[in-house]
Amino acid sequence: MKSKLKVIVLAFFALFFMGANFFSQDNSNEEKKAPPENSQDSEASEDEPDVYDDEYDFVYLQNAAGDQYINVRIMPNFPLNFDNKLKVGGQVTVGYSRFLNTWLALGVELAFGYNPTIGSNIYTYIPMTVAVTFLPAIKKFEFPITLNVGIAVENYLSNTYFPGFVLRAGAGCYYRLRESWSFGLEGFFTYMPQWYFKEPEKNDYLNMASVSAGVKYHF
Repeated sequence: MKSKLKVIVLAFFALFFMGANFFSQDNSNEEKKAPPENSQDSEASEDEPDVYDDEYDFVYLQNAAGDQYINVRIMPNFPLNFDNKLKVGGQVTVGYSRFLNTWLALGVELAFGYNPTIGSNIYTYIPMTVAVTFLPAIKKFEFPITLNVGIAVENYLSNTYFPGFVLRAGAGCYYRLRESWSFGLEGFFTYMPQWYFKEPEKNDYLNMASVSAGVKYHF
């Protein structure tokens, strides 16, 4: 019984492989013998683009939704009020942003700034802001337009003011030197008021203009 079963199994596999071999040879012969239905159509089809090519088209976008960048800026600050009581100072900002689409990014920024005052004293401030950036681009040039809104810790002598309101608006131009790096210049206007609700006569504000040199790392 076992010997008969072995013979049947071997015969089945032999017939299977013979049939598969015959089928493959028959198909290959048909492909070789079958002439093109219309030689002109075949030549035209070679000239025409493949209808499926568009499916694989790759469009490079300098910025796209989900892209991120870290920016670092160094800038001098020029007080626009307080006459000569507040001198030219400086500021450093570090920020992180993420693109919501190809031209709009949302992020956060942390800065440290100072301005010398009369009597060789120093007025310092640490703004912490949310940044909304509109970023149109032309080839490798980017033109960021940024609005920052947030709070700041301000200190002068032994007086600390917190939370202070910060509003900063700016625009500039960056050049994408490489895919991951861009460099540029920006100009900013900053408004930082101090409001004393119990003593409104003490209310004051600072207006500043700044010009920054910055670098961005894109990833």
